Amino acid sequence: MIEPLARIRQADVADVPILVEARRRMFVDMGDDCPALDAVDAASAAWLAERIPTGAASGLIAEDADGRWIGALSVRHEDTPPSAGNPAGRQSYVFGLWVRHECRRRGVARALVTAAVEDARERGEGAVLLNATDVGRPLYESLGFEVAPAMRLFFDPAS
Repeated sequence: MIEPLARIRQADVADVPILVEARRRMFVDMGDDCPALDAVDAASAAWLAERIPTGAASGLIAEDADGRWIGALSVRHEDTPPSAGNPAGRQSYVFGLWVRHECRRRGVARALVTAAVEDARERGEGAVLLNATDVGRPLYESLGFEVAPAMRLFFDPAS
């Protein structure tokens, strides 16, 4: 069997639609297919287009031998207060990882996350964070990620 992955490349501003589509498909696969996704897509596209040129965000795209994108992820690069675990005070937050269904279980997600981790190291960042689904958790743990007790509180913008 020929592996579908030919290369991983850095995204540029022209690739924002791919990054947004990957994130949307991730949400849909998680059961979050709702009318609000159209607004989220538009806001995400503007957010990425503003931050990719400055280096505050980046993206990685996996392509097959024909140059078709088969997976992608986005990364937010940010300052954070230095800590014992991250004295550099810089970190990456990986989000929007999605791989085409027919290309899953072939190392595409692993290659994307590994490339994101290597990019964070090259940038001198001291940590890589992400939120994991139950399906993705074994992959992340196999790459050395640890489960952390993060908590969050969302506000309803209508209230």
